[in-house]
Amino acid sequence: MIYDFLIIGAGSAGCNSAYALNKANKRVAIVDKEGIAKGASGAAGAFLSPLPGKKNPYNSFVNTALNFSINFYEKLSPELILEKGVLRVPNDNFNAKKLKDNALSYKYLNSDELNKISNQFKNIEGYFYTNAAIVDPLEVCQSLIKGCDFYQKDIKVLKQEDGYYDCEGLKARNIILAQGVNTPLVEYPYVEISPIFGVRIDVKTSTQIPFNIHKSISVSTNKKDNIVAIGATQQNHSLAPAQCDTICEKCPFYLNRDEEDVKSLLKQSQELIKLNELEVLKVYKGARATIKSYFPVIGKVINYEKTVEKYPSIKNGTTIPNTLLEYYPNIYTINALGSRGFVYGPYLADILKENILNGVEIPKEISLEKLFYKMARNKKV
Repeated sequence: MIYDFLIIGAGSAGCNSAYALNKANKRVAIVDKEGIAKGASGAAGAFLSPLPGKKNPYNSFVNTALNFSINFYEKLSPELILEKGVLRVPNDNFNAKKLKDNALSYKYLNSDELNKISNQFKNIEGYFYTNAAIVDPLEVCQSLIKGCDFYQKDIKVLKQEDGYYDCEGLKARNIILAQGVNTPLVEYPYVEISPIFGVRIDVKTSTQIPFNIHKSISVSTNKKDNIVAIGATQQNHSLAPAQCDTICEKCPFYLNRDEEDVKSLLKQSQELIKLNELEVLKVYKGARATIKSYFPVIGKVINYEKTVEKYPSIKNGTTIPNTLLEYYPNIYTINALGSRGFVYGPYLADILKENILNGVEIPKEISLEKLFYKMARNKKV
């Protein structure tokens, strides 16, 4: 069989892309060397939270994606999403002024009001946003790829045949690279991926947490069997390579600080709300892919070397029509979702699908062309 699309990477980016194309009646296969949601997506808290602050292009993009994705998950399966809102507690990054002065509607809750909701809250105050939720990353990814063929393989080479790619026996007319921090199968150096390491623990507690709580860490409302997710960004790496080639447990550069991380997450969570009869169930960790702008990127992959060789004036500021750039034939990417993989996933996959199948232009802020031109004009060669 020759698939219409072979998607490499079975995290939020890849699984959402598989879903969008499968629903468009395309034959889709998805492949991952570790399994479904085994990397950063599996380690994600999968919090769907708004980004407060004065309106700007970045938080507008995040909040548009959030609205799209919450509606998407509701339709995908109401059982997979818990919509109970989020309490943002001021911290150094988002102080009270920034949380007050923003374009989103909220309700301020002081410590007395929070204690009326639950007497387990500590002496905190915060800003409550109703448009927030949480999903289970593995269950969502498994649900997304129903109707697609999944293969656990380590694809190392894309071999182009007559009108299709042969990837170790898997044949497809189009390739979508959703590899996160893993070394990409084709070179696109203008997308400089940096890993940001996330840690999540699942705990069981008898405390009923009424909604998600976010400060420097995130604490979820109670999920099935009173399981609560507690997550944060950590820097558990001895180096900072441009890409990773494996999951954290197998990575020679990963510093195993599980015990230290668990203590830190529990300490910070207990400063927000008292967790009674607490039992730590499992620790998850993964490297999230991000770039300097924090925007994700999607689109058809430009061959940097061939394009600059063909149009050397690009380095001097010339802009070439997108249709004339040199692209890798039928190879696309969806990457750099960072810590918002499950906020961005459905939204980006829909945009990419519309671009591939219907020629709808990709917004400039998430396009590969923007990064390509930036590199070409700054590279001193």
